[in-house]
Amino acid sequence: MSTEVQINSLKTTLPGMLVTGITGGFVGSFLGGFLWILGMAMIGCLIGNIVWRLGGQHFFLYIVIGILLGSGLAAYLGGTDTALLGAGTGGAMGGFLAVNIKMLRPKTFKPLFKKTLPKP
Repeated sequence: MSTEVQINSLKTTLPGMLVTGITGGFVGSFLGGFLWILGMAMIGCLIGNIVWRLGGQHFFLYIVIGILLGSGLAAYLGGTDTALLGAGTGGAMGGFLAVNIKMLRPKTFKPLFKKTLPKP
């Protein structure tokens, strides 16, 4: 694979890597020191890269919207201490909705038999 193809591939998967890399860094900050943050961020980047290449762009969009709405609502209702819990819950609900919307989306209708109309 040429260097140009690798750079273009990295440019297209960068948003997914950023979202899950930052999330992994936050998880690592709860686990311990700098090595945990770095390790979890790297694992998050890898997962984001794979999911983005498999076509999970809408999935990430719904998760980010869920995080923003969940943390905003939790901060409004329970104060800033509950914003992190609301962000996690909102992200999970956003992912759940994304999967259900993708599954329940109507398929295009394809008739089994095509009838040709007689020309007048």
